[in-house]
Amino acid sequence: GRIASRLASSVSRRAALAAGAATGAAAFAYVAEAKATSFDVNQAIAYPSILDVVGYPAPPKDVLGDLSMLDAQPQNPKGTVHLLEVRGGLDKYAHGLGHRSDSIPICNAVIAEGYKCLPIFYSDAVYDKIEAILKESDGVIVRINPGVVDGVTNSKLDGLLKQINKAGIPCMAQPDVQLRMGAKDSLVSIRNLACGMPDTYAYYEISDMYKTFPETIKEGPRVMKQNRGSQGEGIWICKRADGQYGAPVTDNTVLDLMEAVDNHKEQKTVKEFMKFCEQYIVGENGQIVDQRFLPRIVEGEVRCLNIFDETVELIHKKPAEGGLSATLGSGATYTTYTPDAPEFKNLIEAFYADKPNIMASFDLPDEPFPLIWTADFITGPKDANGDDTFFVGEFNCSCVGITKQLYLTPRVAKAVGRVVEGARAKRI
Repeated sequence: GRIASRLASSVSRRAALAAGAATGAAAFAYVAEAKATSFDVNQAIAYPSILDVVGYPAPPKDVLGDLSMLDAQPQNPKGTVHLLEVRGGLDKYAHGLGHRSDSIPICNAVIAEGYKCLPIFYSDAVYDKIEAILKESDGVIVRINPGVVDGVTNSKLDGLLKQINKAGIPCMAQPDVQLRMGAKDSLVSIRNLACGMPDTYAYYEISDMYKTFPETIKEGPRVMKQNRGSQGEGIWICKRADGQYGAPVTDNTVLDLMEAVDNHKEQKTVKEFMKFCEQYIVGENGQIVDQRFLPRIVEGEVRCLNIFDETVELIHKKPAEGGLSATLGSGATYTTYTPDAPEFKNLIEAFYADKPNIMASFDLPDEPFPLIWTADFITGPKDANGDDTFFVGEFNCSCVGITKQLYLTPRVAKAVGRVVEGARAKRI
């Protein structure tokens, strides 16, 4: 009664009744009003509109963003899921209302699945508030891109998510999964699976590269991949200029090089190239992966878009004529297929055979797959039956966007439910 009377002093009863019939738009209006008054959003229990959208108890207003497009929460939710973001960053757009453009659609799909779902913003300044909220959650959808964001200490955020995940509240995906699966040396982890290549190596020390790379390039063309690049930056296709594979390699053996970011070409000696690559090894998370070059890359890559343990879409990325890079910036063309496309029957069958062993290959046997992730496959040589083989060239599970595939949000929501209920069953 005391809270209601205080609120009624600044907002008329008629306005309160009108707000009670509204959902997202009214909630956003109330949050905006709350910011302009001395009242905290938690005092909004007299106003059904805000509770329709954020539920009860309402989170502190400084962890909330624009809620105008968020659907009303279920009256008897199966559980509570929070979608965690950070403010700012290159993945935020004006039409996303400060959120990632796929965040609110994902929340609305989870709400439609019967769970309370609310997007909240992490920063170091609200660490304690976010920690308290997440401890009461049944699951956390992590939609934070790696990188530098003002007010966010990545190690502090990672520590929080690991703590929450260890408590049995699934973080989709937790930092260890993103680190192990998203790093380039994930290709070394899977080298004994059907989707991997056994002659794949990782160099964490400069001396290891100087010892091994001359031996690998002796046997055939290679791809050297730095860990920190994106869009093909620091990914080099390496070939002997003399084409004399099997012959001894010296420091002065000349290499023909092409960087995948833009298909530009260079020549360096083996010694010069290894010296150049030292920059990729030094520093935090420095490493280079040395993988066999598959010449059929000219036919393109096949990206498998996965929601939890299901492959839901294939995107064939064909390089521009004369190029090897499959990035849009290099002029590649993209064609979408369903997972049952006959052209990729062998790929899907082999991939599904590998899936039960993929997380274990990263020494994370008890972790679920990321909520949304991709695997980029390159076509290999024909097998004994004359069928195509396919090998993973890269995984990505660091906040894969589905802004152009919002029709997939119901499947994302069902996967969230499976993860939440699976974790809940383990806690019982």
